[in-house]
Amino acid sequence: MSDADLWLRHAQRIRAIAQTGLEYSNDPYDRERFEELRDISHDLLAAASSHPRVLIDALFLPEKGYPTPKVDVRAGVFRDDRVLLVLESADQRWTLPGGWGDEHESPKQSVEREVLEESGYQVVASRLVAVKDRHLHPYLPRRLERIYKLFFLCELVGGTATTSLETSAVEWFALDALPELSVGRTLPEDILLLNSFRGDGVKDCYFD
Repeated sequence: MSDADLWLRHAQRIRAIAQTGLEYSNDPYDRERFEELRDISHDLLAAASSHPRVLIDALFLPEKGYPTPKVDVRAGVFRDDRVLLVLESADQRWTLPGGWGDEHESPKQSVEREVLEESGYQVVASRLVAVKDRHLHPYLPRRLERIYKLFFLCELVGGTATTSLETSAVEWFALDALPELSVGRTLPEDILLLNSFRGDGVKDCYFD
């Protein structure tokens, strides 16, 4: 681990301790100390990440309650030996369809909805393949908050290719001819891992 990564990890931990203290402490003096710890952590995060302090505040100050990771869901949809990918409008690179889990939906419902919204295809999530901690894998750019990525194998049941506000193209790609990926969302090894579970009913779910 590099010195920068270590500083970032310590700063994130200090921020989480401060937020937890602010959630559960009623003593005004303790709250003042936790607020000071939070401010120090934001200064450290800004320095370690090269982001302006105002951006750090905008990201974390609205967060209330005990700090928990965000959840990202991704779908592996295959047709013959091709995988379904969507072109992200934000960076014009390809990714497995998916996005943030919705607090009003189960993970299964979230990933099925994301595929429909981003690609126009109707799918049924049939198997959880992996639970990955984004911090432990080479997704870029790095994110300040902790993110758990859930990968599902999904069965195609209907629909037609349709773009959305977030996607500008929908295509099926051969596994040996993948396009340039949006590596903050999907890594090549994510697609290969999903493919390795096809037809293997006994393989254990990968998790960090």
